[in-house]
Amino acid sequence: MSLGDLGFQTVSLSGPATLYELAEIRESLLAAIAVGKDLRIDLETTGPWDLAGLQLIISATASGRRAGQAVRLVNVPRVCVEIAERSGLSNWLTGVTDTFL
Repeated sequence: MSLGDLGFQTVSLSGPATLYELAEIRESLLAAIAVGKDLRIDLETTGPWDLAGLQLIISATASGRRAGQAVRLVNVPRVCVEIAERSGLSNWLTGVTDTFL
């Protein structure tokens, strides 16, 4: 993790964001939220994705917001966008995303 600009802490995730990797991703996101700063989640080097990965990102954004933190996504890969579209979550994804790949 590194500190991003504008007071955001950035956590960069990489590799698969699927049911099988959720425990590791979840721990990274919980640790980042625990720092207490606004959070930017960089998804540029993630993939493949499945619905469980998207659900974890939704949960992380909700947890951060409950803690009073802004949570934004950057470099969201197309496959993640496609899963959101199929799940009826396109509007949500657009609302929390700063940049798409």
